[in-house]
Amino acid sequence: MRTRMGLLSHKKQADALDEVEQKMHDHEMAIAREIQENLLPKQLPKIEGYDLGAYYRPSLDVGGDYYDFLQIDSENLGIVVADVSGKGIPGAIVMTMARSLLRMEGMRNPSAADTLMKVNRYLTPDIKRGMFVTVMYVVLNTVKRTLLVTSAGHNPMVLWRKATNTCHLVNPNGLALGIDRGPLFDKTIKEQKIQLHQGDRFVLYTDGVVESMNNKQEQLGSHRMYLLVKQYAEKGSNEFSNLIATVLENHKGEAPQHDDITMVTVRILPPGMSTPSTPVVPSVRV
Repeated sequence: MRTRMGLLSHKKQADALDEVEQKMHDHEMAIAREIQENLLPKQLPKIEGYDLGAYYRPSLDVGGDYYDFLQIDSENLGIVVADVSGKGIPGAIVMTMARSLLRMEGMRNPSAADTLMKVNRYLTPDIKRGMFVTVMYVVLNTVKRTLLVTSAGHNPMVLWRKATNTCHLVNPNGLALGIDRGPLFDKTIKEQKIQLHQGDRFVLYTDGVVESMNNKQEQLGSHRMYLLVKQYAEKGSNEFSNLIATVLENHKGEAPQHDDITMVTVRILPPGMSTPSTPVVPSVRV
């Protein structure tokens, strides 16, 4: 009897400890989510001749997605979509570091690849081994309508061409930030230049979009994502983002959201179309 009582007593202590640990975990997640949301833009840039849209929906188990806009100079706008490995406060701290470095190194630097090389040199020594950051970083020259695209191990950018009504994947070579201190990263990363035309649209996103899963363990998939971009390409960017988000929600159904969902899209407006007057605050809280 005494042995049994001892086991039961230990079990109650363990149960109580589990409850405390769960409360601590929930508190940590709340702090991480607050850090993450405070780092996101409060509004979108307004640029004559361009229509910008964004959508962000965090998962319950805080991941490390973020997006940002960097005003490099009077002609160039940097656009970032990134995904930090790891969850909770460690992921939020790495995200904060990456964001700060990108803003510092991107200032007055119109080279997307050079910016990421400099960020990687500073970031890699200061993050825990095994953690990394995937980044799609593009520099949009709003005067020349050119796009410099660089990927640090991220999902491909989708480019929709109005003239041909076709989607193209833009996926320059590159390692994720934090894997190599410099020589291999610098040697691997590539920068691709794209000439944009009126009516074209490009979309940056994180893997939470294409890996959105339903109760049958079926992912949305990259191919369906590309078809959605093509289907909604001529909508306003805010509507475009919300329509794809609705498809994701319907696909997920009752299944839990396993990862953050982040999208940023830009359309070069056709002649006669005016820039939307009110920038949208796109964050969606679960």
